[in-house]
Amino acid sequence: MKLFAERGVENVTIRDIQVAAGQRNNGSITYHFASRDALIRELVQDVGKILDDANNARLDNLEATGEPLSVRDVTAILIPSLSQDADGLAPEDAYSIRFFASVMLTHRELLFEATAGQDRGTRRCFGAIRRLAPDMPPQILQQRLMLTLFFAVSAAASMEAAAQNRHIWQNLWGQASSRSNLADTMAGIILAPVSEETLALATSPQANPSSL
Repeated sequence: MKLFAERGVENVTIRDIQVAAGQRNNGSITYHFASRDALIRELVQDVGKILDDANNARLDNLEATGEPLSVRDVTAILIPSLSQDADGLAPEDAYSIRFFASVMLTHRELLFEATAGQDRGTRRCFGAIRRLAPDMPPQILQQRLMLTLFFAVSAAASMEAAAQNRHIWQNLWGQASSRSNLADTMAGIILAPVSEETLALATSPQANPSSL
């Protein structure tokens, strides 16, 4: 996971993993996994389950208050949480979000396949946002939901790197207001007025919602 997170999924070979793991047997990795993608898929499933469990728990807690929900309340849930121990970032989570972000950007189908059935929390959040969002064409709202999710995971990957290396992005994530402002910005993606140009493109005969 460390190699995939630091180099990108496309730039890590089975040989790289064997060397990093101190394995001299060239077949040691393929003995356990049929392919590199099979290894990536299992890692995605592990991380995806943690993220989905966290989203479900946070939404359950929010709904249990009985208070009316806002778009901002729900977008804050979509920011992946990083586990912290007494010394800071828990070792098992030191590269998880950056790894997940890399797979999301370059192996979309593998990600969706690996997390099938593990995205209930995200879908619940999306459903809540749909109910709370201003009226707009479904195509535009779906795009905004995906943009919000991409933004959340990418920003969390940056936060994860900063938590591990205090010299990375500390002018941003070192400020107390940054995470709250991130949730505000994500809510803004959903709530921003739809421009006439975007509306015209979304309702034109050439619009293709099925490609989303």
